[in-house]
Amino acid sequence: MMFRSTAMFRSTSARPSQPPLPYAAPSTAAAKLSPPPGSVPVTAIILARDECLDIARAVRSVGWCRQVVVVDSGSTDGTPDIARALGATVWEQPWRGFAGQREWAMRHPDIEHDWVYFLDADEWVPIELAAEIAERLGREDCAAYTHRRRFFFLGRWIAHCGWYTNSWQARLLDRRFASFATAEEFSERASVNGATLALEHDVIDQDSKGLASWLHKHITYAELEARRRSSSTRPFQRLRQVLVDNRTTSTRPLSRAIARDVVFPLVPFKTPAIFFYMYVFRSGWRDGWQGLAFCLHRAWHEKMIYLLNTSVAAPQEAVYPFETVPARTVPLPSPSQSRLAG
Repeated sequence: MMFRSTAMFRSTSARPSQPPLPYAAPSTAAAKLSPPPGSVPVTAIILARDECLDIARAVRSVGWCRQVVVVDSGSTDGTPDIARALGATVWEQPWRGFAGQREWAMRHPDIEHDWVYFLDADEWVPIELAAEIAERLGREDCAAYTHRRRFFFLGRWIAHCGWYTNSWQARLLDRRFASFATAEEFSERASVNGATLALEHDVIDQDSKGLASWLHKHITYAELEARRRSSSTRPFQRLRQVLVDNRTTSTRPLSRAIARDVVFPLVPFKTPAIFFYMYVFRSGWRDGWQGLAFCLHRAWHEKMIYLLNTSVAAPQEAVYPFETVPARTVPLPSPSQSRLAG
């Protein structure tokens, strides 16, 4: 079965008058949920490790799916127990990388449905998105659906600076026509052999673990991005590869792929350039002091990528975002050595 790849995108980034609520939020517990719990033939797949603060919200928000699976890669904080208590199935699997973990989960023999929905543990599905998926799934000729990710930073939705506009991702996939390139360590996108349609509503990205944890995670992301850029080819070869991928199965928007892989590597002074682009040109200032802090972080993040890509700070082996590399311990001198040194 073959489809011709298409995509539909909306341009609005207006701040809604009412904030979204997660599906099965406590405030709606007494009301009749729509869609009803377990009514949509979809397998939700949540990747997790040490997500005890967010996993319950994520699992509840996909309660409309007939099957909910948490793929845990070594939690020590009780994340699997919380997920099981809420009715989710837990599969233990050592970390394979972002693309590798998703591909492994999508091919698991115990997946019950062809349609799968990928959710990160610090994300949640609002009621409106769940209702839209239930309404449209099975009624349209496509192999995947894409939607935007509404990212919250320091308590505020970052609606500008280009972050929301460029956040389209294919998360709802017919696994018969979708795959992930397991060689991609970071910034993975599904490849889909068929039409991709856009959903009107957004998924919510709202980490509860605090700023320090979030920054630590993005240091690892900088390492992975530095490694990806270190293997870059010449601009013409990159452009040709982008065009080939987009013409076949890539779900990354063509303009976004060209900007990331062809144009941006040629930009000089990337650190100030990215701040000016996000904060001034793309109106990051409209997101208040949180927008300023986020744009400064992105500039700092770009500087870290540059430093990690130098010969004196080559990125180490990729680890899970919350996994730390043990520091080397230096043996303390013995008392006799201390006396000799004195």
